[in-house]
Amino acid sequence: MRSTDGDPEAIDRIYRLAWHWASEVLPNGDSILTPGSPIWTLEKLNELQVKFVERPDETSGKTFLGKLQDQLSDASPGAVQLMVELHLLFFWWVWEGAISAPKKLSDLNAILSWHPDRPVLPDEVQKSLSPGFAHPGQWANTRRDVQLTCLIHIATALISQGPERYDELLSDPYRFRDVVTGVPDTSADAAKLGLLHLVFPDTFERTVSTRHKELLLERFREHTRGEEDVDRALLNVRAALSETYGVGFDYYSTDTDPLPHLWNKDHKGWKGLLRWFKKIWTTMDVDGRERYYKFEFASKLDARRQQDAGDDSAWYDSLRRALFDANNNLVGWRTQAAFDAWAQQNPTPARDALRALWNTDGTPEGERITEFVGRIRAAGLTTIGTGVNMASVLLMADGPDTHPPLKVEATRKTWRLAGWGNEPRDATAASFIARAYAFFDEVVRDAAGWEHPLRDRLDAQSIMWILATQDKQPDGWTDKEWEQFQGFQDGVDIDPDAEPEPPELDADSETVLTRDFIAEAAAALHVDREVLDEIVTLLEDKGQVVLYGPPGTGKTYLARRLAQALVEDDPARTTIVQFHPATTYEDFLEGLRPTLDSGAVSYELRRGPLSLIAKAARANPDRRYVMVIDELNRANLPKVFGELLFLLEYREVSVATLYRPVEKFTLPPNLFFVATMNTADRSVALVDAALRRRFHFIPFFPHQGAMQGLLRRWLTDHNRSTAVADMLDSVNGDLRKQVGDHLLIGPSHFMKEDLSEQALQRIWEYNIYPTLEELLWGRTDELEKWTWPTVRERYASQLRLAPVIEPDSPPEDDPNTLDKHER
Repeated sequence: MRSTDGDPEAIDRIYRLAWHWASEVLPNGDSILTPGSPIWTLEKLNELQVKFVERPDETSGKTFLGKLQDQLSDASPGAVQLMVELHLLFFWWVWEGAISAPKKLSDLNAILSWHPDRPVLPDEVQKSLSPGFAHPGQWANTRRDVQLTCLIHIATALISQGPERYDELLSDPYRFRDVVTGVPDTSADAAKLGLLHLVFPDTFERTVSTRHKELLLERFREHTRGEEDVDRALLNVRAALSETYGVGFDYYSTDTDPLPHLWNKDHKGWKGLLRWFKKIWTTMDVDGRERYYKFEFASKLDARRQQDAGDDSAWYDSLRRALFDANNNLVGWRTQAAFDAWAQQNPTPARDALRALWNTDGTPEGERITEFVGRIRAAGLTTIGTGVNMASVLLMADGPDTHPPLKVEATRKTWRLAGWGNEPRDATAASFIARAYAFFDEVVRDAAGWEHPLRDRLDAQSIMWILATQDKQPDGWTDKEWEQFQGFQDGVDIDPDAEPEPPELDADSETVLTRDFIAEAAAALHVDREVLDEIVTLLEDKGQVVLYGPPGTGKTYLARRLAQALVEDDPARTTIVQFHPATTYEDFLEGLRPTLDSGAVSYELRRGPLSLIAKAARANPDRRYVMVIDELNRANLPKVFGELLFLLEYREVSVATLYRPVEKFTLPPNLFFVATMNTADRSVALVDAALRRRFHFIPFFPHQGAMQGLLRRWLTDHNRSTAVADMLDSVNGDLRKQVGDHLLIGPSHFMKEDLSEQALQRIWEYNIYPTLEELLWGRTDELEKWTWPTVRERYASQLRLAPVIEPDSPPEDDPNTLDKHER
């Protein structure tokens, strides 16, 4: 089904251009970039077959574009342009979270630069590089050559049909599909399925994995209506699920959570969970521990609910005896105390909250939960945990078999063990509870084949609670079983009987990422996504960048957050190093370190952080690794880097290092460096020219680029007054005349919870003024203008502060003083 995520105009543009290619360009041998030019012809496709497909470049460490340039070095201009247009068929469906639009554009322009006439990408085509629809998966992203080869063969097969037959294919998506999927290229399903969706988005699913189609049908077989054709069956499944998830829903998106976890399970986590659920179910008295008392509690709760209908004046005293019975721990004690105190003091609002939750007028359950949670905020119960706990326990009045009680941390722990992960970041109490119910339903469904199946959600919840909290070895369990169980609880796989994991990088079996890590980082950093996309493009060009600017501009925070996004939240693939004047080559790469051996001092060769991360990156060439180097310019860089300066530019070349002259060392191309430099000490200008040539230098100044308006955006996003941003803009405007752009005040000084006048004074006097003292050393008159009392008086209007008045003067009322957050 066609995508509905993102900008409708951008999405429609991609589908429109893809249909134009299929209906006009391909059958007429025309061109996407230069209409009227014979580009999509059998002659040029055959030329690419000879020069690209049949002449593979297997050189290790060489980039895809480097290989492609050599392969097309003697190709005709038309063949070079055809390669660009083939890339469009690949890039159009690739989601920007996998390959950013700037990266796509950079690659296309690089290939066009090999064309003698250098055709220009039309504006409409450039815009079509975003947003894309599907993650290609690790295989397709790494082996772009395989996907392009398949597209060459598909285009050849389609043109070879002849005009009349091709017209028939365009009018029948399934016959078109049969030709496309009939191309014998192996390991290129992504190219085939991506193209099918581009041309016929209302017929073929937005997925580029045959295995994922199989998983969808396995999970939702009951909705296929007996249809055997895979794509027709998936249309039936979509029609059925649209009633729950809405028209145009995405099988992969967190917006449809928990749908992605229902069909695309974490095999290892889910299998392990079911194993221990079954063990608990068959060897422990689950009913006695967890079931019977909950039904008894729910019965009492329902009786009190019915009592409310009669408007009994003693309703709450009766309710609290049932709700907070000492014989159960269903409600956390802090939550219990807060709700109880509030309800006793505010019986009418408390009753209104309960009535909203127990409403029987047909209001959807999620809306009832949301209204209830909103009302009990007055009791100080403002977290998702307290809302989930109170609402789920009170809903037990509807029957604990369908509405079991929940505690957030135990539920989250079980989700993580099962491979579901925590709830989405924008989750509410209502969506959390719905997710938990869906989780229990899935457990019950997959336990249907057990000798004694689970009966309902309460069984699943009861076992979940035991699994999350069991801290004593159960009767009848062996020591080995208990050790394995504890390992599972801790998220450690120590099961000796576990089946080996399938090999990675299978062309069609990996889990496809659905999170846009770059977009998440941009939101967290309060910058436009394009800012990070540009940095990523520069990283992919040289492999290393330097973020430079005054202190307090957030360079280090951005570098760390970007690194986190680049490695997809895998902390094992990133490291941070702080440079200082004493940093040495031995600290950075490797060196001899003293060690005691039988009381005698000896020396052993130990790897430094660069050697360790380079080794890990070489072992996993299809994963990004990132090293963040903070304050790069504080070290003696030529001495620290040594021969590594050469490797920064020539990644495919190996060199002999100081301490391992026999072993050759390389910097793998999947290892990236993000460094920071402060301009306050003017040392950026002194950076070694050889090092400067090997890095892209990206300016971070408060009044320009990504940093311009950052503090204002941060304050706005946190519902704060922008008065401090107004003040900082004015301060930097005046300060620039004295110290220049490189020494302005960064916004991060003020990105704090407390921005009261007292806090601002502390920030100024202890963080900012000492720096100004150094910058304006010996210029007493100028420095006097930057003391806090003077600054406060000069910028009082921007800060919307009341003026300083003499003690005997009458106070003035000023409605424009700092907001309540800043008092």
